[in-house]
Amino acid sequence: MLILGYDPGGAVNNGLAILDLRQEQPVAQTFTSDCVDDAFDWFAGHVDGVPDAVGIDTFLSWATGPSGWRPMDTILRDNHPAILHSVLSSNSAYGAMAIQGVSLAMRLQQHWPEIALNEAHPKVLYFALTNQQYAFDQPMVTWLLNQFIPALDVEIANDHEWDALISAWATWMGLTGQWNVNLMDGVPDLLLPAGPATYFWP
Repeated sequence: MLILGYDPGGAVNNGLAILDLRQEQPVAQTFTSDCVDDAFDWFAGHVDGVPDAVGIDTFLSWATGPSGWRPMDTILRDNHPAILHSVLSSNSAYGAMAIQGVSLAMRLQQHWPEIALNEAHPKVLYFALTNQQYAFDQPMVTWLLNQFIPALDVEIANDHEWDALISAWATWMGLTGQWNVNLMDGVPDLLLPAGPATYFWP
């Protein structure tokens, strides 16, 4: 599989990742871009083939109830109270996370119509898997690289690139059935601004 990852981090902190799992040795590339247009151009210029999916730290579904709270967000807050403040309603998130992530999803689908979309939440995901608070450092980088066999050999320059790579990895874990939870399954009345999407979870 060929999986992309994207972390919309604001004006100059968009994290990008390409995860190539088509050979026995997994390969990854990471990059930090300025905006959605730059992110799309980087992907278009560096992807070798047609990507199967993209994992994005964004709201790939919207709810229309009070404050835009979605049932999956409530589940994560209830299951991980130590970091509940990392899970926001769509009405209280910054525009980069709420809008730019969906914008890139739309751009990618225009270019690769068959690309699958998966939502990710790197900070809560890291806590769920390790019971450790998110604090970008070398041990955190090493942990992520060691989730692959053999371990990935790629430089991760900042937390945005880390978020992008773990978003791609989470997408791969779900698509290959290694994680069998999709937090969007069975949730009624969600709006899907960029089209059908998943939210794979361990």
